[in-house]
Amino acid sequence: MDAIIQYDKSEFHETSSGIKISKKSIIKGTEQINVSGRCIFFNDVILRGDLAKVSIGKYLVVHEKVTLKPSYTYGYTKESPTKKVIKFLPLMISDYVEIESSSIIQATKIGTCTSIGKNCYISHRCVIGENSIILDDSILPPDTVVPANSVFGGRPAVYIAETPESTAIIQKQKLINFYKNFMPKS
Repeated sequence: MDAIIQYDKSEFHETSSGIKISKKSIIKGTEQINVSGRCIFFNDVILRGDLAKVSIGKYLVVHEKVTLKPSYTYGYTKESPTKKVIKFLPLMISDYVEIESSSIIQATKIGTCTSIGKNCYISHRCVIGENSIILDDSILPPDTVVPANSVFGGRPAVYIAETPESTAIIQKQKLINFYKNFMPKS
């Protein structure tokens, strides 16, 4: 049986769709953020929807001091075809994803049933495939593509191994149980 994690209800906002957000988190641009539900955002999470659209699936767990920020690229405008401008790209996080504490995420896509370790830096425009694991203290350089069912780690992060076939089942059950056991103090 998984441990019960109790929290002070006065320190979290809870929506009708089951999203639990610490009042100590910073959420900007809520009109561009779409969350499917049953997600937990712990203390000091920064979510930047003011830069570009952010789409989040169900059963996302974001631990303390994580920054989720849309990536960017450089482009040109019709008005000034020679002047570079910054263009922010949407951030998509699929279902059953866990992001451990003190990580910075600037990817464009994180696949279903993915786990990102503590103190990771996921650089601009990275794409992380489903059922993947990014080990603690890893740095993914810009434009890295992590194939589905892969374990990446290191500085810079490189392919280490293939994930077991049971990764999706284990990750889904782990995050569903985590959400169920995240309960307010009586």
